Amino acid sequence: MAISLSESLYIGISDILTRKLRSLITILGIVLGVMCIMVVLAIISGMNASTMEWMNERGGVNKIQIWRNWDYDFRQGGSATLSLSELNQLRQQIPEAVAINPSVAINDAKLQYRGFSYRGAVLGVFPDMQIVENWYPQQGRFVSEIDLRENSNVIVLGSSVARDLFKGQNPMGRRIMVQGQILEVIGIMDSKNWENPGGGPWSGNMLEYMNQQCFVPLSTMMHKLKAGSEISSLQVTAKNPEDALNLQNKINMLLLRIKNGRAVFRVSSAQEMMQQMKQNSLIFTTIFIMIGAISLFVGGIVIMNIMLASIKERTREIGVRLAIGAHRMDIFVQFMVQTVLITALGGILGIILGYLILDLVSGYLQMPMLAEPRMILVALLVSVGVGLIFGITPAIKASNLDPVVALREE
Repeated sequence: MAISLSESLYIGISDILTRKLRSLITILGIVLGVMCIMVVLAIISGMNASTMEWMNERGGVNKIQIWRNWDYDFRQGGSATLSLSELNQLRQQIPEAVAINPSVAINDAKLQYRGFSYRGAVLGVFPDMQIVENWYPQQGRFVSEIDLRENSNVIVLGSSVARDLFKGQNPMGRRIMVQGQILEVIGIMDSKNWENPGGGPWSGNMLEYMNQQCFVPLSTMMHKLKAGSEISSLQVTAKNPEDALNLQNKINMLLLRIKNGRAVFRVSSAQEMMQQMKQNSLIFTTIFIMIGAISLFVGGIVIMNIMLASIKERTREIGVRLAIGAHRMDIFVQFMVQTVLITALGGILGIILGYLILDLVSGYLQMPMLAEPRMILVALLVSVGVGLIFGITPAIKASNLDPVVALREE
């Protein structure tokens, strides 16, 4: 007499309901292990999503940045600046770049309009800055190629500068004094805002410093506002994320050649940051998954022992089934189904508890957590896998019982 799958499920559910306390203790390790996996995956997903959001706000994953290499010993010679001729030499050799934005900054410039004044950073830039930073004016226009050629006395204000300097007045077309030069306001940048999901000491708008910047043509900066200055930083945008690392390496080699082998510049990219993020995520995931795996392993051993004890209690029943025609494979499947059912139940409870405590854990750790549907699949597969692994030994033992010996069991 073969035992159907539905009958095996019925027997398994009946056994769980009959022995509620034992069943709860049996699946406790599975619940804790699955819950741990759920929380870890939510933490890693939240951290990755937050980092990606930050990078997108700062120009996207195609961005490459060049600035002073603070690890270089400048006593060996060399300067971490580029002249216009060196910049042009570099530009000609990277035609694959979508956008290039050199910059020269005055970090504490004084801006004056009538009786009001404001201190903030003024940057000399190219029109490409809009592409590199993925940042555009909300009013007016940005610096143009004509402004560069003519050293135009124009300026684009950050949203906070426009608000604080003009006190509610419309800045467009107004003339302000900057470093002894009269500049006309031609645009106001869109407001940048990114709240740190982690909160704590880093709460508030983490991009407010960008709203406190102003922009003038690079030529105007180098010839009028900060005469004799050279380019101190450079930003480049690659065509796509796949090309960014190759372009980063190429720029690094070209700068070394321009600077006679001196590594005065540090070249980094968003792709490099993403790779580091993935490595860190892998380390965290491995550590916490190991913790969850230990809990699952302990839970699996407990389940195996409980199932072995269950076989001992039901030896006579197994003998009867074998005696009236049940196949050994039927007995094997019956106990495997019961074990998997127990672990699957533990997985479901672990998933439910995991979701319930996500907000609590997120608030305690002050860290974003992102729950994804794939977590449910992973958690269920893990819990079912534990049942399959640790249920084999009891199932084999049950199916190999001698019917005659089993029927004699009291």
